[in-house]
Amino acid sequence: MNDSAEGPQNSVGSEATPFGGDDVLPIEKQRRAHQFLTQETRYHIIQAVLGHPKYLASLDELEYLVPKNRSTIREHLDRLAEKQVMAKYTYRGDAGEHNDPQEFWGFTSYGVTLLDEYSYLRYVPVLRTLQEHLYLTAKIERHQNAPRPDLPEDVRDALKISELDDETEANIDAALAARERGGGQLFDAPPTEPDEDVETEEGAYRPLDELF
Repeated sequence: MNDSAEGPQNSVGSEATPFGGDDVLPIEKQRRAHQFLTQETRYHIIQAVLGHPKYLASLDELEYLVPKNRSTIREHLDRLAEKQVMAKYTYRGDAGEHNDPQEFWGFTSYGVTLLDEYSYLRYVPVLRTLQEHLYLTAKIERHQNAPRPDLPEDVRDALKISELDDETEANIDAALAARERGGGQLFDAPPTEPDEDVETEEGAYRPLDELF
């Protein structure tokens, strides 16, 4: 169940998209889309959701995973929604506990089409493995296990992990080794009780950067 409209189905280089209308050349739309996706905070949000076991992350989960303060993350989630890459999905069932989250962020149909066009989806198995090896606080573990709404079928299918090839397995091994060298968290995620005013230093090392 989704409280945001799905994005257009066309690819970024075709007719009207969130990155330009018919009067914008396809190559310019592609440049705009690439620049938008690789902005640091949005890039980390995308990685965090791609690696999530259920592909729907609460704001608290994103705050734990992404090395930015809550207001910055919320601002960039709004930007991702404006460009129809992501949407807020609301759980309206009654299976959850009293303190479980009800709102989650996930990709739209247009979002997975766009990410596939830029080869992000090929690293879903790597990102998933990293999150499976990530230390979680009790609160974040509860959020991860909370009931969620259903994603659109085409989004679920696009994010489904198929049989791993040798290259993907090698990428997983390399990412896990980099994580071990850098500590027990995903890229440079905040500690258990992050300072909301701390932001990542420019040029800081991030093990996942080399994957894209």
